[in-house]
Amino acid sequence: MTAPRRPFIIQALAGLLTFYAMAGAWLAMTMANNRDPRFYWIPLVIGGAAFAISAGIAALAVWRIESRAPMMLIICAVIGATLCIAMPAAVRGAMITRDTWLLAIAGGLLFAAFLLLAARYIRLYLRSIG
Repeated sequence: MTAPRRPFIIQALAGLLTFYAMAGAWLAMTMANNRDPRFYWIPLVIGGAAFAISAGIAALAVWRIESRAPMMLIICAVIGATLCIAMPAAVRGAMITRDTWLLAIAGGLLFAAFLLLAARYIRLYLRSIG
């Protein structure tokens, strides 16, 4: 007996979340290995690891079409948006312009909006299949 085929949007979302998890792990490993004095690298390591873990858990929950998937997407959205918004603060000894802060905030809000929309879609999909 074969398992029912997952809709393409579920597969694409799980793949994108897997990419996010890899990017968070890459950020954490790069910051931990380089320890660049131009950055406050410890918060970036912690933030990257937290983002990688939350995105990985969300990817698995979406792929398995679990009931906890919408909540995992919301958690990933909050962690990812926070990391995006806080990243300019990790630069040492440089003047961060207003435009940089505005772009970081806009990026974080767009990221969160996308994942919140995805969580809504998953919630509706779960209701439709029973």
